[in-house]
Amino acid sequence: MKKAIIVAFLAFLLVTLVPLVTADDYQTYQEIVFVEEDEALLKDFAESDMADYLSRLGGKKMLGWKMLVVTKQQEVEFLSETKLKIFNNGYSTIKHEITLTSKIETKFQISSTGSIGVTVSGSVEKFKGSLDSSIKTEIGYSKTETATEQYEFSIIVDPGTYVTIVMKGLGVVSNGVARHYFLWMKTNEGGWETFTVTTEYYEIVKERIR
Repeated sequence: MKKAIIVAFLAFLLVTLVPLVTADDYQTYQEIVFVEEDEALLKDFAESDMADYLSRLGGKKMLGWKMLVVTKQQEVEFLSETKLKIFNNGYSTIKHEITLTSKIETKFQISSTGSIGVTVSGSVEKFKGSLDSSIKTEIGYSKTETATEQYEFSIIVDPGTYVTIVMKGLGVVSNGVARHYFLWMKTNEGGWETFTVTTEYYEIVKERIR
């Protein structure tokens, strides 16, 4: 009984000391899965695929960007991270009322490879130069305002089990390649990607302690 009380107290501390959580970099998410098959994130492009996509851009241009969209507004499911774990190694049931607050700094993120640059101003990311407006025109993305959401849970942790709270959700991914020219000379080249979170939610998973 004493052991169960100690476990409950430690779990209570874990719950009450949970801070505000900010939106994670989608490239660090534990899992991202496309709803449709044969789609890939920019980081998973094979070298041969990247070379093929760049070759499709065609000949030189006097000035500006040439761009190819490989993945356009494709839905993904993701697991961003584990937010909390509560173990019950005792002999009595532990019950908790938990409130978690999620502060989403931005639900729109981007990444690039090669010499394509990204700038950050506060929580706003954009591709350098005129590429940002070109991509926006082509795929029609929009930025989501900062939002704070509160979630309430009633959790029962049985003896010999543990509860994990994870953040999951849905998002939309677009990516492709681009090349910039100045007086027919190539100045920048690489891949680009946008990731927009459309839905986020907490999921409670209960498992036995092995």
